[in-house]
Amino acid sequence: MKKRLLFTILISLISFSLFAQGTKEDTSSYVASTSWCASFAYVGGLDNVVSIAPANLTHPPEYEILPSDIKTIQKSKAFVYAGYESMMETLTNNLIDDEIKLQITTVNSLDNIKEQAAKISSKYNTKEKSKIRVDKIEQLFINAREEIKEKGIDKIPAYVHFHQVAFAKSLGLNVVGSFGPNSVTPENINEVSKLGKSLIIDNIHNPIATPLKEVNDQSTLIIWRNFPDTNENEALYNMLKGNINLLLSKF
Repeated sequence: MKKRLLFTILISLISFSLFAQGTKEDTSSYVASTSWCASFAYVGGLDNVVSIAPANLTHPPEYEILPSDIKTIQKSKAFVYAGYESMMETLTNNLIDDEIKLQITTVNSLDNIKEQAAKISSKYNTKEKSKIRVDKIEQLFINAREEIKEKGIDKIPAYVHFHQVAFAKSLGLNVVGSFGPNSVTPENINEVSKLGKSLIIDNIHNPIATPLKEVNDQSTLIIWRNFPDTNENEALYNMLKGNINLLLSKF
């Protein structure tokens, strides 16, 4: 209780300080809640986007925002977020100007990446840069689908973690079932045990597929990520490519 009260007081002091200045400081930076949102912002045409939650966290959405983070957001030109982050519980208290906020959907399907990039680039007038970046990611998907088909991976039954289903389907994988995001169920175990040769795709941010692998020794288990572990400009492209390369290396 004392900790929450102290935090509230600190937030109030920051807000008062900025109000007392009369004008905001430099607003040239772009900020995002997590590395995932930052990577989408880049594809939307924004450069050098700062992630509030460190990119190397196992569970970035659970990051507890600091008063200094709030000040960084308040000084920014844009704040891109998804809405499920813990920090948004704090940031809803009129601390951030609506004009700089942009909520997006973080799903790694090609269709969604294109949709969110269009949303971002339309707001910030970055359509030309965004098109180049979107085209590069689209070509990555096209090439991956071709290689997956050539190797016959698209014929293998795939049992996929909830948070990776959209990406798997965008690659043309034969998704026959999903599990998670919580613990696997007896039904999951029963289904996988009957698949024979199959592909199990887990999620590195909350891996839970070990029991599935144990009941099917003909299955191949790989673990993908959906939050980039860096804040580099090409973070989304590099992460997706890494996931694809991991898949292709197993067959």
